[in-house]
This record gives sequence, structure tokens and C-alpha cells, in this order.
Amino acid sequence: MRERTAPRRGGGSLPVVLIGAGKVAHAAHLRAIRDLPHTVRLAALVESDPERVAAVAAAGFPEVPVCGTPAEAVRAGARAALVCTPWWTHRDVVLDCLDQGLPVLCEKPVSLDPAEIDELLAAEEKAGVPVAAGYMKRHDPVVQRFVTHCRAELPAARRIVVDIHDPNAPHQVAHLMPYAPAPFGPQPPPAEEALRRALGESAGPARREAYARGLGGSLIHQVNIVHAILEGSGRALYGRLLHADRWADGAGVGVRWRPDPELVVDATHLRVPAHRRYRETLEFTAASSVATLTLPSPYARDESATLHIDTWDEAAALGARGTWTAEPGHTGFGGQLVAWARSLTEDAAPPLPGLAEVRRDTLAVREAALRLA
Repeated sequence: MRERTAPRRGGGSLPVVLIGAGKVAHAAHLRAIRDLPHTVRLAALVESDPERVAAVAAAGFPEVPVCGTPAEAVRAGARAALVCTPWWTHRDVVLDCLDQGLPVLCEKPVSLDPAEIDELLAAEEKAGVPVAAGYMKRHDPVVQRFVTHCRAELPAARRIVVDIHDPNAPHQVAHLMPYAPAPFGPQPPPAEEALRRALGESAGPARREAYARGLGGSLIHQVNIVHAILEGSGRALYGRLLHADRWADGAGVGVRWRPDPELVVDATHLRVPAHRRYRETLEFTAASSVATLTLPSPYARDESATLHIDTWDEAAALGARGTWTAEPGHTGFGGQLVAWARSLTEDAAPPLPGLAEVRRDTLAVREAALRLA
């Protein structure tokens, strides 16, 4: 293990290297970093594309050193790494960061291959610094309230439903990008190779596509939320799969799990390119309450999460509704950066979702991909 380069406790703003300056970096992370100057500081950039390098400078970071490797970024002053490269590169990039002793916040999916995740877990233990997963929805206060309510009502839970309408189209982020976003298209060859390793050679193109997009690329976020609700209950999704389906020529994918005889979990992702707005709904039904969480696009700043909790008293024949929402612009990306920085600089701060959760989530969605009808 190399000499530890992680930030000192109580060391002020966290100096980070941004590795990869593509869509998610420009649409979310860079603006969050600008909003949090006393929490996170961009100390270095690892990016080989000149257009993207210039775009980072124009986005308010003209003096940030541009480096070729995490090792160079450490010499430039970085003490943690924000990994925003394409998902199929994450294994190599995270391993390079851990070799330099850099704690990592890696965009999702960290990996879609359980073997790679096991390799990262071993490297994390050897390096002695944590790898956090980019489950930014977990840092939205309205989502946190939803999870807290569901955990309290879990003994009486009957159903959890996830429903996503996703344009998954350039117009979702075009207004946030300094250059034209890439069009929706087939997975590039390195991604196809990674999917073959993850699913096996016998999995055909339809399964690989569903795994990369609807299951591993999107629903894995909500699977993580469901796992957060089930935490400590002895219930799980992996090994409790009832069925998984594709429809609309692969535009839709749906999964049903039964964690125990009293509870089912249904999750669907539907790609609808003509829709102008992303829509996500999670509904938790218990014996005497229903909690409904609606989430906008993770890149939207003019919308926010809304939670309705309906409860009723059968004896009194009375019902009540509580509603919670956040101010527009209060996205999970900002909360995630704050939580990450605190987890690395404050002794009492809780850890972020890490590789153990990534492995649990990946096993569940991979099992669904392999069982797709």
C-alpha cells in the first residue's frame, strides 16, 4: 500500500480530482462543486478530450491542473477522486485511484460484474480507503424521509412499486451541456465486452441491452433504495425473483421479487423518447398507510422530489395526509458531495453507500437480466 494520501480530519474543503468530464460531470457534479466552495474544491482534472477540458475551464475552473493519471493528480494536490468515466472503465480507474491511496466516489453503476466488484472490495481493503457509490438519490432529504417511513412500517408492508418513464434522450441534458450530448445509440464495443463478461457468452444482445440500460443503468438506483428499506430485516431481493420481462422491443423492462410471503416488489423502466420529462414514482403500501414518492429527472433544477404519506385509523374512520417536498435546485448530487466530504474529514460522519451495497444491488439486477422472458 502506498503512503496514505487521504484528506486529514478537520482539514477544510476536500481537494478532489474529477476523472472524466462527460455528461454527468457537466450536468450535475461541476455545478454542485461550484455551489459548495467551502466543502469541495476541484484540485485536478483527468480528461484527455481537449473539448471537454476547455469546457471545464469555461465552466468556472480555468486554473485547474489537467493531469493524465491519478498519480499526477495526487502530485497536484488531490486527496480524493470523483470518478465520472463511462461505467465499463470504472474497474480500472478505481483500481488506479486506490493504488494511490485516494478515496473514491464513483458514479453508478460502479460495475455490472460481481467478479469486478469482488476485486474492488479486495483492493479497497488493501488500500485502507473507501469506495463510495454514486447513489445520489439516497442524499435527497425527501427520499431519506421516505426510507425512514418505510423502515418503520416494514413489518406491515405488503408491496413496493417502482415505475419509471425515462426519455433517455439528449434533450434531457442538452440545456446543461457546453457541447452537444451524444445521441442515444448502441453500446460501444468495450461496453459490449464488459457485458459479455458480466452475463456470460450465452446471454444474447437483448439481455445485454436490458442489463446495460433499464436494469443496471437505471433501476439499480431504485433497487438500492428498496435494499435500504429492507436493511436489517432479513429480507432481500437476490434469490427471491419471481419473474423478469421485456416488452416494446426492449424499451420496457419489468421485474417482480417476493422477499417474503407478505411482500412483493415490482419495478419497471420504460424508455419513452418522445416524453419531455422524466418521471419516477415509488409507492410503499402497508396495512394502514401508503407512501408515494415522486422524483423528477436527476438533472432537473426546476423540480424536486415530493412525498405524500396517507394514513388512516380504521376504528375512527379517519384518514390523514402528510406532504413533504424540497425547494427546486436542492438535488441529491449536492447532498452527496457534502456527505462524501464529511465522511472523509469528520470522525463522526456516517459512511456513504459502498461496495458491499453495490454488490448486493448488482446481484439482484443481474439475476433479473439472466431470467428475462
